[in-house]
Amino acid sequence: MCGIIGGNNFPNEKQVVKGLQTLMHRGTDGNVIFSFNDNMYLSHNRLSIQDLSETANQPMISDDSRFYLAFNGELWKTSFDKFDKKLRKLYNFKTKKSDSELLLYYLIHNLSDLPSALRELDGMFCFSLYDKVEDTTYLGRDFIGRLPLYYVYKNNRFSFSSEAKGLMVGLDDEYYKIDVKNPKYVPIHKWREKESIHPVLPGTIIKFSPNKFIDDGGYTMEEIRWYNFKHTEYDKDNQSYYTRTEEEFIDFDSEDKGLDYYVNGFRNVLEKAVDNETISDVPICTILSGGIDSTIITYLLSKKYPNMEAFVVNVNPTRKSKVKDDLYYARMAAKEFGIKLHEVNVERDEIDEVLEESVWASETYKWTQVSPAVAQLFLAWEIRDKGYKVVFGGEGADEIFASYGDVKRFCWNQPIHWHQKRINLLNGLHKSNLVRTNKAMMYGGKVELRTPFLNKEVIDFGLQIPTKYRDENHSQRDTIDVFDTKHKDGNVMKFILRKAFENDISEELLWRPKKTFQVGCHTDYLRKEQDRLDKYFTKLFIKRKGWEKYTKRNFGHTRARIKIEEIENN
Repeated sequence: MCGIIGGNNFPNEKQVVKGLQTLMHRGTDGNVIFSFNDNMYLSHNRLSIQDLSETANQPMISDDSRFYLAFNGELWKTSFDKFDKKLRKLYNFKTKKSDSELLLYYLIHNLSDLPSALRELDGMFCFSLYDKVEDTTYLGRDFIGRLPLYYVYKNNRFSFSSEAKGLMVGLDDEYYKIDVKNPKYVPIHKWREKESIHPVLPGTIIKFSPNKFIDDGGYTMEEIRWYNFKHTEYDKDNQSYYTRTEEEFIDFDSEDKGLDYYVNGFRNVLEKAVDNETISDVPICTILSGGIDSTIITYLLSKKYPNMEAFVVNVNPTRKSKVKDDLYYARMAAKEFGIKLHEVNVERDEIDEVLEESVWASETYKWTQVSPAVAQLFLAWEIRDKGYKVVFGGEGADEIFASYGDVKRFCWNQPIHWHQKRINLLNGLHKSNLVRTNKAMMYGGKVELRTPFLNKEVIDFGLQIPTKYRDENHSQRDTIDVFDTKHKDGNVMKFILRKAFENDISEELLWRPKKTFQVGCHTDYLRKEQDRLDKYFTKLFIKRKGWEKYTKRNFGHTRARIKIEEIENN
């Protein structure tokens, strides 16, 4: 996990340095800016995880010095198995096992058809590939958007960054703002008239190339969507499961291979995904909230790594409540699996001290996102202090199984809407939980989060599970019913997931009622602080005041770390 920033829209080199400094929390193992002709920059903050050698530092340069890659993310074991040997026979690799160099030559080799190539790539990634000969930049993001990436395209010039704050600071323009599109912060006519900072959509390539029809015409922008959960048309055979009509839904839901098939099948793809994502040259650990998702991930890791260590965060530890919360279940799971549990206890006044900083870290004003983010800062600090750079988590299962309270209340007895909801939730993850967690964990401790539930094979299998298995009352649903009003709703969400581990995890853990992260770790009281969060966001991102102090924490002399290299075009 790293941070990237670049483009040709920065006022000067000094502003590129400032932008990179705002992303220093994303990696301090190598901080490099490449400066090309015509004000073009490509920069990288490295958090070294695969191939720790300096040879693997970025931006990565092709052997012929034509292509330059800045990469944030990881390629999983399957990508190495499929492509590494083949590409090493064709290209002159400088590293022994760098996924960055593997990606560089994979993109070069498939440059004529990047959409098809990225569909075959297994990993979590954002990247910028610069072709110096053609003066063309390619931005790419994985199919679900596990990692953040933003861009600005204005006056036929462009810039990009792993986090929006890098562009806000680097471009130094009051009209560059988070793309909230909310008149509460910006008058509606202004955000329509002015460019804002946009996310690169998941499953998307953006290509910036010189306008060849007009002298000094700047750069054209081409956006190519190579993966979309909501394709234009329903096509079950081509993994397009979004149904818009009752007829399409009946076709989708008609194939039922039986409970055992889905229980065993889901467990199988999840086990493979966990193993696939354990690739690392540094130690790994896990978050154990005590919820079923993180408990299952922790269980699978503990079977592979008996010395696995887990972390749980708990706010207001001296309260007198006897409620069975995250800490209660995390302790139970750690004891059951025989692993070490680190308890991160945080007082409310400590939360209060870093609340504004958590808004800066997560780049949002919504209490539903800030309340978990602020707890995750403390969690990441502790993980970092214990010497870890990689942590596993259970994010993604709630989206696959649409196991949210509002879905239970409003969609549970309407299978067609429940099915649509789970695809909508997955399709929107890049705007909410995924990027918030990534930013918070990276900001708190330079810690990379891995989420095996969001492996493509896991999601694909999960979306094929018929809607009748959404809870324990599946046996009553012997016919397809678009609006299932005849049967009583079950109480157990994520039924298939729980059933898959029925003989391995104790019943109290396995069938624990769902709680949100905020409720489980006791930061849900921040719902009453929404006005305060609004003020912090306005101050930091709209008025752009007070953010400087957050770029100078615990990194020493950041400017001295940054290495600037000038690249000649000939």
